[in-house]
Amino acid sequence: MALAAEAFMTQLAAAEPWPENAALYQQLKEEQILLSDNASSLAVQAEQAQLLQSFFIGEVLQPSNHLGSPPLDSLQQCHVSLVLGSPALDTVLQAFLQMCNLPVRVVCRANAEYMSPSGKVPFIHVGNQVVSELGPIVQFVKAKGHSLSDGLDEVQKAEMKAYMELVNNMLLTAELYLQWCDDVTVEEITHPRYGSPYPWPLNRILSYQKQWEIRRKMKAIGWAGKSLEQVLEDVDQCCQALSQRLGTQPYFFNKQPTELDALVFGHLFTILTTQLTSDELSEKVKNYNNLVAFCRRIEQQYFEGHDKDNSSSATSRSAKRSLLR
Repeated sequence: MALAAEAFMTQLAAAEPWPENAALYQQLKEEQILLSDNASSLAVQAEQAQLLQSFFIGEVLQPSNHLGSPPLDSLQQCHVSLVLGSPALDTVLQAFLQMCNLPVRVVCRANAEYMSPSGKVPFIHVGNQVVSELGPIVQFVKAKGHSLSDGLDEVQKAEMKAYMELVNNMLLTAELYLQWCDDVTVEEITHPRYGSPYPWPLNRILSYQKQWEIRRKMKAIGWAGKSLEQVLEDVDQCCQALSQRLGTQPYFFNKQPTELDALVFGHLFTILTTQLTSDELSEKVKNYNNLVAFCRRIEQQYFEGHDKDNSSSATSRSAKRSLLR
């Protein structure tokens, strides 16, 4: 009965038009804590203003007090950065919503992971509905009458889904591997960033808990025993397949973007613009000129123009600093 009632309420919500005050919740990004230069300092000030404006949007989305600790104030939140993996999904979702021409306000919270109903980010607040994770969000948007792949025939849709599986199985998994299984990255980047909102020893406990969870998943899918060189080779093979499918087209299915374009852009853009302990991962993408041009094209069309109208878009700010130079 509970599942039937939930499904009925979801159908009712899907029948309602997309509201102007829809919000996308994500964690804060690395660029917003680099206080040493003027450009990043201005980004932090803008983010602080956005945090103050979006501090309260209803009881259902009040920040949770993880393990009884006090809520994070805005200064603590500005010292949080997002490790590779989650920002890719944030960027995927922002690109998808932009391509659907659906307005959304980006709300950055340090503890967004613990506010999410599934414990995963990103998630959206639309009307009285809170939907988390990329797949359910895409289905929720489709139920409201917005789909990027309606113009494809059945064969093309099957091909699109196959390439989306390739991206999820290779790029997303490789990002998680580098984030949590590469010892140098874990010690120098992942642990400090992931635990930065919390006092010692909670910061270490939560970081090791997350690392154990991810490594257990890696073991289950056969990635735990891989070397970094093998993972980078998998990324290269994935990029090669994507590059061959894209060819000289503006998008993977010619003139109009689909969910595949949003997914590929989100992951490749994040790889190209995230600083790690080495450039080996980003260099794999840069070997394919049409993929880099593809990212730049989507950035310019769907983010550069929107930057003036949506000052809370963290993706558009970081995009202008990285790819449009």
